[in-house]
Amino acid sequence: MIISAAMGAGHDGVAYELERRLHARGADAKVFDYLEMLPGRMGPFYRGFYQQQLKHAPASYEWLYGKMDQGVISPIAQWLGQMGKRKVRKLARDYDVVISTYPLGCQATGALRKAGKLPIPAVGFLTDVDVHALWLHKGLDKNFTVWHGSAVESINRVGVHAEAVGPVLPDTFLEPATADERSTGRELLGLTDDQHLVLLVGGSWGVGNIGDTARAIRDAGVGVPVVLCGRNEDLLKELDNEAGIIGLGWTKEVRRLLAASDVMIHNAGGLSCLEGFAIGVPVIGYACLPGHGHRNSLAMKNAGVAADATSEDELIGEIRRLSRTDEGAAMVARARGMFLTDPTEELLELAQAPVVVPQRPAARTWATRVGAVAAGVPLSITAVSFGVAQASEHGVGVANSKRAVYVAALVDHDQVADAKVVNALRSYSTTVAVRHSGNAPTATDVQALVSEGISVVGADTGVRSRNPRTLQKSMNNAAQAVSYAPGERPRVVCLKAPGIVEWTVARDHKVRLALSKVIVRDGVLPADVKLGDVVILDERGRTSTQVEQDLKALTALTTGRALPQRPLADVFTDES
Repeated sequence: MIISAAMGAGHDGVAYELERRLHARGADAKVFDYLEMLPGRMGPFYRGFYQQQLKHAPASYEWLYGKMDQGVISPIAQWLGQMGKRKVRKLARDYDVVISTYPLGCQATGALRKAGKLPIPAVGFLTDVDVHALWLHKGLDKNFTVWHGSAVESINRVGVHAEAVGPVLPDTFLEPATADERSTGRELLGLTDDQHLVLLVGGSWGVGNIGDTARAIRDAGVGVPVVLCGRNEDLLKELDNEAGIIGLGWTKEVRRLLAASDVMIHNAGGLSCLEGFAIGVPVIGYACLPGHGHRNSLAMKNAGVAADATSEDELIGEIRRLSRTDEGAAMVARARGMFLTDPTEELLELAQAPVVVPQRPAARTWATRVGAVAAGVPLSITAVSFGVAQASEHGVGVANSKRAVYVAALVDHDQVADAKVVNALRSYSTTVAVRHSGNAPTATDVQALVSEGISVVGADTGVRSRNPRTLQKSMNNAAQAVSYAPGERPRVVCLKAPGIVEWTVARDHKVRLALSKVIVRDGVLPADVKLGDVVILDERGRTSTQVEQDLKALTALTTGRALPQRPLADVFTDES
C-alpha cells in the first residue's frame, strides 16, 4: 500500500515509480491519495487553501511551516494530519506493508503502529532533502531518504531507523544525458551550440515569480531562459508575448530539455531538482517558495549538490560560475553521488517478514520505573562484560585506530587483471576490498594480488535489510571472499554499520571487522577527511587511468592536510 497526495508532482512521482517497480517484481501494489482519506471535504479544502496561501500570502505560509516543524503548532498539526487514519487502517487490511511518500500519511501510519492498530510494517519516504516534523513519527518502522544527511537528522529527531537510498526516478532518468541528447534537445528549441540555455522550473503548478526571473536572465545576457510553466496557463500566455524567452506548457520531454540545458533554476526544491541531478545539470535555487521550497533549497546547498541565490545579482553570478565550468561539473558529480540503491527489494522483504504488532505500553508508576532502572544497571554491566569476554575469546571487534587515514579500493575482476591497475594499487599502498558479486575478483585473483604484495579484505554489500538471512548471507560472502587469502582470520570492512546479525556471524567465523567512514564514488573526493577515517574508493567500472587518477588525487588530499595514509589492512594491525 503506497500513500501519496496530489500536492504537486513530487509525492506522486515517487509513489507511482515505486508502484511500477513493485509491479515489475510481481507484487500487488497500489497508490492511494491521502487527501481523499480525510473526512468530509477536508482534502479539497486543504489543497485549495494551500494553493491560495502560496499565491496571495506566502509570508504567512513561511511562518506556519516553521511553527508546524518546531513550535507550539507542531503537535496540533501532527494530530490534524492523522485524521485519515481510520480509512488507512481499513484499506491496509489487504496489504503486507505500507509506505508513505506524503508527510500526513506518515503521521497516520505512525500513529496506528504506535497504538498497535496496524499489523503491517509502516515506512516513510522523505521526498524532500529538508527534514520537517510532519515527515517523522516514532511509530514508524523506518524511513527512507534521498540524502544521507536527511537520514541522520531524522534518526536524531525521533530515533527511528533511517536509510538513505537516494532519489527514486523512472528508468528514463537512470543515466546522465549524452552528447547526442544534448544536440537533439537544442535543435528542438532552435538554439545554436554557442547559446547558453537556462531552464526555469516552477513545479507542476508553475507558481512563483518565474516570469520576472526569466526576464532578469534574458536582460543580463547570460543565457536563453526556457520556462517550464507546468499547468499554469496564465504564465504560459504571459511569456508568449516576451521576446527572448521560451515558454513551454505541460510536457513529457523533460529529459530532453534537461539534456539541452547548461543550468537549471528551481523555486521549490522538488522532483525537478532530482531529475536535474540525474541528468547532470547544475541546479540553482532562486526566489524559492516559502516553507518547503526555501528550506529545501538551503538543505541542498548545504549538501553541496546545488546552489542558492538570494538576489538577482547573485543569481546571475551563480549562472556564470556554474554554466559549462569545472565548478559546475564538480557540483554535478556530487549530485550524482546521491543515487545509492533501489528500496524495492527491502520493501519486498518487509512484506514477507513475520507480522509484529507493537503493544501499547501499560501505564507505569514511579515505583515501577525506579525498579526498572535499578534492575537495568547490573543487567547492562553484565551484558557489556559478556560482550567484552566474547570479543576476547573469539577475536571479534571493530578496528578503530586513529593513527592514519586507511584506504581501500573496491575493484572488479577485469580491473585486477589489468597490470596498470595493479601497479597503481601497489604504488599508492592501497588495500583491495572484495565484494561477492557477479564480476568480483576470484580466488585466483586474490592470491595473485597477495603475491604482488597487495593486501586484501572482504566487503559486505552495503545494503541495509531487516531480513536476518540476507544480513547473514552478506557477512558470510564477505568473509568467504578472502578466506582463501593468507592470514590468521578473515578481515571484513562493513560498508554499513553492523547489527547483531553481522556481529554473530563475525564471531562464528572469527572475523575481524572495520567500519567504512567515507565511500568515494565516481572519483568525487570527500569534502573533509580526518585521522582514523576508513576511505573506500569504489572503482568498479572505471578505467585504469581513472583508477590511477583517483588514487593519486586522494593521496594528494591527505598529503596536503598532513595526514598519514596507509592501506586499510593496517587498521587491523594497529588495533591488535
